[in-house]
Amino acid sequence: MKSSSWRLVAVMLCVGCGGRDPVAPVPELPTPPVVVVGRFPTLIVNTNGAAPIVSRDDYVAGTWRLLSADSVLIKEGTLDIRGRGNSTWGMPKKPYRVRLTTGTEMLGMPSNRHWALLANFADKTLLRNDLVFDLGRRMGWSYVPRSQFVNLRLNGQYDGVYQLAEHIRVDPVRVNIPELKVADTTAAAITGGYLLEVDQRYGEDFCWDTPRAAMPVCAKSPETLRQPGWEKHQAYITGYFRQLEEALFGANFADPTTGYAAFLDVPSAVDYFLVNELVKNVDGNLRLSTYLTKPRGGKLTFGPLWDYDITLGNVNYGGADITTGWQIRPSPWYTRLWQDPNFVQRVKLRWQQIRNDGTLSGWRQGILARWDYMSVEQKRNFERWPILNTYVWPNRVVTGSYDGEMVAMQEWLTARTNWLDEQLRP
Repeated sequence: MKSSSWRLVAVMLCVGCGGRDPVAPVPELPTPPVVVVGRFPTLIVNTNGAAPIVSRDDYVAGTWRLLSADSVLIKEGTLDIRGRGNSTWGMPKKPYRVRLTTGTEMLGMPSNRHWALLANFADKTLLRNDLVFDLGRRMGWSYVPRSQFVNLRLNGQYDGVYQLAEHIRVDPVRVNIPELKVADTTAAAITGGYLLEVDQRYGEDFCWDTPRAAMPVCAKSPETLRQPGWEKHQAYITGYFRQLEEALFGANFADPTTGYAAFLDVPSAVDYFLVNELVKNVDGNLRLSTYLTKPRGGKLTFGPLWDYDITLGNVNYGGADITTGWQIRPSPWYTRLWQDPNFVQRVKLRWQQIRNDGTLSGWRQGILARWDYMSVEQKRNFERWPILNTYVWPNRVVTGSYDGEMVAMQEWLTARTNWLDEQLRP
């Protein structure tokens, strides 16, 4: 760990201690002592014939090798790889979707064929996705994608630090809901499971707008929901959202038996609200990158968490740059939920719980641990991608150093937490 005195000056760890204007330029800092000497594992990917990866739709075949931090071969095999992401795909450091030929355990993560390589190019801390995943685990979310940092060598070239993450999909060790089959049309079976994403890009084959809030929802699983034979499933899940919104926007919406709580898992809605307000997720206001599940026989549930590289002050639009003001609450669903005093009270009590039981303070300590963990490898990454002095969309600040980026994020988070403390007093 870096010196505690340097930490106290640089990041003002005490969440309630205030601090200087979080959007002010961050001064250049002295280089703190570094005692972490470890390196990351290396993932070596070679496409057949060194074919370039130029598409988010078409896979390229190749081989992979995973080496330990001291260059010992751990595992190897064959794979298919393609591009992934939306705005991130247009950046110089590309994110990828990986499909292994054989399901394999990766760096302690359960065996599967499907993985994502997150580039985190616009996030100069390289940590924001990992940090929010960690917060979700500390808050007790039923499933949060696991991930590990690796160095990626692609077709013989070092390509920087990547986050090897579980691709979100229905699976007993990932999103653990029943995988719907076309024959599942009985009254009980047709109720789940559905893996859904709020996505205004309409990025799946079967998408629709909810009738009252016009919220764009797409089916991630079953992927075949638009195909012939799935009409009853289509009718069920779209009808479920219609019933939920009729209850949510109806006169008796706050009734615990017949209102929205009959259709919506309220604890997950509370936790989604708090996570996304705390990090001020510009995409989290029920328009993009919001996952929902409908388990068999259960209520619509928020999660898993995903896509947090432009949070925690790393965005310059949509009001998400400033540390005051609501980000998620103005969305139609949450505007209505906030009209229920019981829901507001549940949000306040949950906030006080995670503030008082060590969840948030432990998370803040975890940020410092990750800072140390990244201290060696981030230097190589930014030699490959020298952007610390360059604006990358949609950066709020350009600090010129990795430590400056970490300080700016910490100061922003302190100010944001203080503002939420004022709003969520019981």
